[in-house]
Amino acid sequence: MDDMNDPPVTSGAPAEAPAPQPEPEAQPEPLPEPLPELEIEFEDDRGDELAALEKKVAEEHDRLLRTAAELDNFRKRARRDIEDAGVRGRAEVLADILPTIDALDLALKNADDSAPASAVIGGVEMVRRQFLVSMARFGLKPIACVGNAFDPSFHEAVAQIPNAEVPIGAVIEELRRGFMLGERLLRASLVVVSSGAPAPAPAPADVPGDSGEEGGNG
Repeated sequence: MDDMNDPPVTSGAPAEAPAPQPEPEAQPEPLPEPLPELEIEFEDDRGDELAALEKKVAEEHDRLLRTAAELDNFRKRARRDIEDAGVRGRAEVLADILPTIDALDLALKNADDSAPASAVIGGVEMVRRQFLVSMARFGLKPIACVGNAFDPSFHEAVAQIPNAEVPIGAVIEELRRGFMLGERLLRASLVVVSSGAPAPAPAPADVPGDSGEEGGNG
């Protein structure tokens, strides 16, 4: 009875441990399936954007063409207006000169060898006054010269002459009249300027022996 209750006797060698089981390999996650509907919607939006851009480019091109045409028309009108203004300005000047030409023609027609010189001079002076009056309406006025101080802004000196009666730097003679057109110099006057009183003549030199002779004669 006692033998039946005892544990079974094992051999002297220890029992082997069970071998470890390999871990299962991690499986990769499956890739998401493509979304054809979303891709189609993206392509449709891109096509609409391209069409809108092409429309905008066409509108800008048309606008630039219209602007260029308007600018070209403006240049043509401005050029025509400038040419018309120049013609009108020349016509006004020439219309005022015509009476002067008429007066000269009349003087030449009535002149003969028997006419006195005073009559010819008087006719020329009348024509000159008429011409200056006509030009004054356009702002032309002569520059005062003789007796005034030389001014390089309005005068052009061609010579200097000594003159005891005219102070130095003053204009003695006008060789060609100058004119102003409004506030602008049209032509400078050609003038002769005084260099002041002439230098005094040198005193005659004393002759040696004159004083001794006078004393001996005394």
